[in-house]
Amino acid sequence: MATVRRLKAVISSVGILFITLSVLALIVGLAGMAFSEGPTERVAGLKISEIALLSLVASVSTFFLFKKEVVTELLDAFIVVSVFWLLAPLLSALIYSYSTGLPLIDSYFESLSGFTGTGFTVIDRPEELPRVVLAWRALTQWVGELGVVVFSGVLLPFLHRSIRSIYVAERGARIAPTVISTARRLFSIYALYTLLGTLLFAVAGMDLFNSLAHSMTGIATGGMSTSSENLGFWFRNNSFVAVVASVIMVLGALNFVDLYNMSLGRLRDFLKSVEVRGMVFSFVVFTGALWIIALVTNSFSLFWIWVFHMISGHTTTGFSLTSIYEHPEAVKLVITLSMIIGGATFSTAGGIKIKRVVIAVKVIFWGIGRVFVPRSVVIVRRLGDEVIKEDEVISVCSYIFLYMTTLILLSIGIYISLLASGIGHYSYIDALFETASALSCVGLSTGITTSSTPILTKTLLMTAMYLGRIEFLPLYIVVGTYYTKKMTL
Repeated sequence: MATVRRLKAVISSVGILFITLSVLALIVGLAGMAFSEGPTERVAGLKISEIALLSLVASVSTFFLFKKEVVTELLDAFIVVSVFWLLAPLLSALIYSYSTGLPLIDSYFESLSGFTGTGFTVIDRPEELPRVVLAWRALTQWVGELGVVVFSGVLLPFLHRSIRSIYVAERGARIAPTVISTARRLFSIYALYTLLGTLLFAVAGMDLFNSLAHSMTGIATGGMSTSSENLGFWFRNNSFVAVVASVIMVLGALNFVDLYNMSLGRLRDFLKSVEVRGMVFSFVVFTGALWIIALVTNSFSLFWIWVFHMISGHTTTGFSLTSIYEHPEAVKLVITLSMIIGGATFSTAGGIKIKRVVIAVKVIFWGIGRVFVPRSVVIVRRLGDEVIKEDEVISVCSYIFLYMTTLILLSIGIYISLLASGIGHYSYIDALFETASALSCVGLSTGITTSSTPILTKTLLMTAMYLGRIEFLPLYIVVGTYYTKKMTL
């Protein structure tokens, strides 16, 4: 009986998240119909609205059928998050397939890439799609990276009891006393910087629609573009677009607490942040490494493009200016390392995260220092003003181990899948780059990810995107369930 109740609670919670997603899709569809510039856009808006309405009816019915059951256990909340991030792209895949005729497997890939904030695309000519479809595509990244549960808190505050545990599993940290007040503040910060990005991109020469679309995907560290040339289309005529994009990408990769402090003018607290300092330090180190490569290869004309791609990789955004396939292998390795580290915790960025990397480095120094200190002395491990406990150290080390093991296994699998399909012009470094880009939800590509990519390779990349976005939750669920059963026997 208890198991049935928990299952109902999980279904009810998934229904709540789908209500939010369906409402957002309906808004986009109706807006596409209202502001269409021709019959093609109007029909696309109508088709999006139809799918959204069907989803809304199904999700509302599901919620009311099981509304008495509420997720309270953290393990159940983890299951909700894990299941939702597989089902949400299915709704979007139906939207793409029905409105554009894109094959279902490619529609699901594009949708998963959008919601996870990865930014890989299998759409060869996005500029030829109706604007309403491009708007939905940008919205999947904007909503997905902040979290559908946050939008649920803003749109459905009366369901705070039902989404409280899901928020803890999805986001965890707060900047206000309650989940609902935190959701509102997060949304306000997010919307404010999205508006700022829109204005800056407009100054850089984009029209209003493209400015908004790139600001949404930039602040979400998603990186999907409305052009097949990505930002390179606008960069050709105005290099200032790269500066604007860099600012937006860095803002999106910062911890929301740090963004909140900066927004309130608390610059001292902002500059004291371990993750802000860590990000600045790593930018300097990676820029120095790229400068050395430029010096050795006499490629200073490409130096700033490399730096931009490094920033794009480090913030896990995925905006690009030129073909990365043509970059030297050493540059690809530097960018790969930047993608592996990623942005800050409690941000829209992916990767291992700066805080985890800093703790891992400090663990080494703490271990060396322990040798020279008497056993009777109690060492307090600190990261800034925060005391780091033993369980957090174990959590950090286990996560890094999981990430690196997954990265190596999937990159080997992707490289072999390419060779098995007769695609032999990509090196293992290219496969490693592509895998790190997927696992850290970046979206920079060496050219491996296209509409013609073998299905096995796409499947492996989707696996990496999914695991990277929810930070290996399914594996934690399996291990947690095993030990829970073992302790209760």
